[in-house]
Amino acid sequence: MKIKYYLNFEKENRTSMDNYAQRLINYQKKNYKNSKIDFYKPKINYFSNLLLPKIWMMRYSRYISYPKQIKKIPMHDISHVCDHQYAHLFPYLNSKIKFVTVHDLIPLVFQKRLNKNPLLNKYTFSKLKFFTKVFARSENTKKDIVKYTDCPEKKIEVILDNAEDYFDNLPINKNDVLKKYNIPSDKKKILISGNIFYKNHTISYKVLKNLITINKNIIFVHIGCGKENIVSSDIKNNIIQLPFVERKEIPNIYKICDVLFFPSIYEGFGLPILEAMSCGIPVVCSDNSSIPEVAGDAALMSDCNDIDKFTKNILYILNNEEVYLSMVNKSLLRSKSFSPYKFNNNIIRIYEEELNKF
Repeated sequence: MKIKYYLNFEKENRTSMDNYAQRLINYQKKNYKNSKIDFYKPKINYFSNLLLPKIWMMRYSRYISYPKQIKKIPMHDISHVCDHQYAHLFPYLNSKIKFVTVHDLIPLVFQKRLNKNPLLNKYTFSKLKFFTKVFARSENTKKDIVKYTDCPEKKIEVILDNAEDYFDNLPINKNDVLKKYNIPSDKKKILISGNIFYKNHTISYKVLKNLITINKNIIFVHIGCGKENIVSSDIKNNIIQLPFVERKEIPNIYKICDVLFFPSIYEGFGLPILEAMSCGIPVVCSDNSSIPEVAGDAALMSDCNDIDKFTKNILYILNNEEVYLSMVNKSLLRSKSFSPYKFNNNIIRIYEEELNKF
């Protein structure tokens, strides 16, 4: 089998989609020697980069340049577009069968909230129905595809993701990590992540205010917060901001923290929950979208706006050693349900089944 994965432009910084593609490529190259695993990463045209404003440069690159770039790629068995934002590539893919992964439908789900009519996204999603199969990262994403697009349900396969194998519960030198990131060792540390609106950090910060009225020795470690992240002065001293951390260093950040707090209002999958559980970290999270599919019974869940319940759940874990250890064990047990072998084997199996029909 000749399999080619189609990736994003590097300048788009769609990190979670890039990581998804890299996990597929790395694992399959190592473990499926009978298949030829290849990928195509598009390049930005020099003149469009030089002459066009960024928003128009990316639109030109995505909808005009990328299709032109792949037209001359030799025929192969399987094309897999790793990011739903490129589903419009369908007519230009030179392969026997074609697949696409849909991570989430945020532009459509939050159309009213964002007060935008995402015409280009709608155009792109209109191509889903033509693919051999559409891989959804969760049952919730599958429901959204059926609800918001004209893709037939029978074409959609749910394949739950996995975390990289370096997200594990092996011991580390915590003092070295704390020193490297200038994080105090004598505080209870709650990890939060991301800076996009649906990560719900307005609620996160309100929960922190509640927590420090009870225990001033609680801090939030905010990874991926963005350089412009601003917090109010009354909680600023209780937040450690880490705008950027190397991917392979992230497990160490999990391991120096006591709890992952993940109050998201929507997730296509919710990979940070799985990463935390793989490191043996207790999870407090919301109960919407795909999150219950990932967390199962291993996390303490509540409505994404329930500040008091979030506060109680975090304190319940921090103040009870027996509960804490139980949550650690539940996290590790749950994480074992998501293996790279199962994830990739399901994908390869579907490739083979569809190729045999050709």
